[in-house]
Amino acid sequence: MSPTNLRPDSQNGEKWWAPPESSPDPQAAQPQPPPPAEIKDPLIGLVVGSFRLVRKLGGGGMGTVYLGEHTLIGSKVAVKFLHEHFASNEALVQRFLAEARAVNLIGHENIINIFDMNVLPPRRHYLVMEYLEGSPLSAMTGTPQQASVIVPILTQVCDALQAAHLNGVVHRDLKPENIFLVRHDRTPHFVKVLDFGIAKLLDGVSPGQTSLGTIIGTPEYMAPEQWAGKGVDGRTDLYALGIIAYELLAGRTPFGKGGLGSLLHAHLQEMPAAPHEVNPQVPVALSQVIMRAMAKKPDERFRSASEMRAALEQALTTATNAPPPRPTAPPLAAHTPPAPPPLPADTAMAMPATAPAPPRRSPAPAPADIPARVVLAPGTEPVRLTCTDLSRAGAFLCTEGTMPPLRSRVSLILELKDRPLACGGEVVRHVTPAQASSWGMRAGFAIQFVELSAEARDALSKLAQGQIPSPVAPKPATVDDPQAEALLTMLQQRMSTDPYVLLSLPQNATFDDVRQHARAALTALENIASRKLSARQSRDLSDMRSKVEKASELLGHPRQRIEHDAWRANFAGVARCISSGLTASEIESLRARYLLAHPGAEARERIHSATAAAWEAQSNVQLALAEYEKALAADPLNLALQQRYWSLKQRGKNTPAPDSRSRGPDVPGLRKRPGRS
Repeated sequence: MSPTNLRPDSQNGEKWWAPPESSPDPQAAQPQPPPPAEIKDPLIGLVVGSFRLVRKLGGGGMGTVYLGEHTLIGSKVAVKFLHEHFASNEALVQRFLAEARAVNLIGHENIINIFDMNVLPPRRHYLVMEYLEGSPLSAMTGTPQQASVIVPILTQVCDALQAAHLNGVVHRDLKPENIFLVRHDRTPHFVKVLDFGIAKLLDGVSPGQTSLGTIIGTPEYMAPEQWAGKGVDGRTDLYALGIIAYELLAGRTPFGKGGLGSLLHAHLQEMPAAPHEVNPQVPVALSQVIMRAMAKKPDERFRSASEMRAALEQALTTATNAPPPRPTAPPLAAHTPPAPPPLPADTAMAMPATAPAPPRRSPAPAPADIPARVVLAPGTEPVRLTCTDLSRAGAFLCTEGTMPPLRSRVSLILELKDRPLACGGEVVRHVTPAQASSWGMRAGFAIQFVELSAEARDALSKLAQGQIPSPVAPKPATVDDPQAEALLTMLQQRMSTDPYVLLSLPQNATFDDVRQHARAALTALENIASRKLSARQSRDLSDMRSKVEKASELLGHPRQRIEHDAWRANFAGVARCISSGLTASEIESLRARYLLAHPGAEARERIHSATAAAWEAQSNVQLALAEYEKALAADPLNLALQQRYWSLKQRGKNTPAPDSRSRGPDVPGLRKRPGRS
C-alpha cells in the first residue's frame, strides 16, 4: 500500500487562501534569508478567462493555486491548476475535474464555491474557486481548545457533510487542513470545507475504480473501512470528524504520528483513551459523542451528520459527570435477521433515495404518531397526514398518495395537544408502497426541517425525547381568531409580487440581509400559526409562507437574483450579484439574452454613457452619476459600465446625490472578493 498526503505537520497542503489583510504576519518582523535565484513563473500576469493571475498562493500534490483578479471589477478568486505532468493521466484529470462537479452538486454555504472549470491550451486544466481570507483549522491543533469554541465549528462541518451526503457525495479526506475558518458577518469562525478532489459518489462508483494497493485519504484520519479497502459512506466522514474533534479538544491525535503499520493497527484494533481522560476540561458528555463517532464499525457510529450535530449541541449543554462506557464486544447476531424499523428521519437524510432499508438498531422509544396539516406544494390546500419518527432534524410523513418531489419544500403544522406547531421542511427521501411492503413499514416521505425558530427547535427536541404527552387532534376552529386576523391583515397589506417589498429589503440588499429578513418573516408566521386558526386563516397563512419562501429562494441565490434584477432594471441588485462571484462569461451570456429581449437598450445605454462621460470630463460628478444610472437602467449587465459607475460613485461619495431614491445606498462589495456580500 502507498499512502497519499501523509502529514509531516501538514506542510504540503494546497493553499488557495490568505490570512486576513488586517492581521499582522508573525514572521514579517524576522529577517528572511535571500531567496535563491528565482525562475519567473510563466503563469504570473497571464489572463485566464476573466481573471489575471497575480501571484502564487501555494501548491500541493496535484496542483498549484494562484490568486486571480477580475480584469474589470477587481474581485478576487483562487485559480487552481492541475500539475502539467499529470495532464496525460486521464484518471488524475478526471479526479481533478470531479472536485468541481462534486462541489456544484452540493451547493452549501459551508463548502467552498467553485465558479468555473476550463483548460488552458494545450492541456493545463484549472478550476476557478472562491478566494478565502482566514486560516485552516490545523492552526488550532497542537494544544487543547475550549469546547465552547470547537463545538460550533464542528456543528458547521456537520452541516456541510449532511448536505454532501444528501447529494450522494462522501468527502473521504476530511482533515484539519481541509476545514477553513473565515470571519463571516458576526461569526468569527465560519467554516468552509475544502478539497473534494477525491470525493466519491455513493452510487455508480465501483471499488475497482481505485487502483489496487492505493490508500485514498490521509492515514491519521482514515476510518477502518478505508484501510481495509471496503465500501465507504457518510459514516466514514463522521469517523474523520471524530478524530479531528479528539485532536482539537485533547491537544493531540488519538493514535499519535507513527508509521503506516502502527497507524493501521491502531485504527483497526486499538481504542484510545477518551478525550476527557487526556484533558479533564473536556465535558464527559462531549467525550462520549467523540468516542461514538470514532467507533470501529460504521453501524456503531452516528447514522448521519445531522444526528452527530444534535449530539454535539446537546453535549455542550449537558453537565453529566458519568464516565464514558468502556467499549465491549458487540453481541452475537441472531440467526434470523430482524425486520427493519420505521425509517428514522436522520437515517433517511444520510442515504440516497434508492438505498435499501437500514438495518435494525436500538433507537430510543419514539413519540406517538402526530397528526399534521401539510401543504405539499405552494398554493395548494393542506392535506392531513400522520407524522412519525419525529426528531430535531426531521420527520417521516405517511402517505400512499402523490409525494412532493425530492428537494422540494413543504409546510406543515403539527397538531400537538397543547398548541399547533408550524414547521417547514425539505423532502429528502421517498418510500414507495412497494418498498414499504417489503420493509414492513408505512409508505411516505422523509423531510429535513429547515429555518426553524428557536421555539420550534426547543419544542421538537422535547417532543422527540417524549417530554410532551401524545397529542390529540384539536377540533377545527369555526370562527376566525381576532388577534391572528389583525396580524394576517397587516401582513397581507405588505404582501406583494415584488420579493424585495415582501421581505422589506432595499434593492441592493446583501445576501445575509435576505436570509435574516426571510427568517424573521417566517418566525412571525409561525407565531400566528401557534394560535387556533379557522380553516380560511390557515389557508391564508400557508399562502403567505409560500410567498416568503419563494422570495427567499429567488433573492438568496446570485444566479437567480441577477436575472430577476436585470429584467427589472435594478442595477444595484445586479452589482450585488456580480460581487458574489459570478463569472464574467456567465454575466456576458445573460447580457446577450437580455439585449435580445430588450431591443434598443444598447443604443439608449450608449447615449446616456456618452452624456455621462461629458459631465465627468467637466468634473460634474452628480450629473455624471445620474446619466450613468440611466445607462445602467437600460443595460444593467454591462460590466464595464458597472465598473465606471461604482468607481465614480466611490470618488464622489461625499457629494449629495440628486436622486438617492433611484440609486439606493452604495454597494461597496462590488469591488471585493466573491462570496462576501
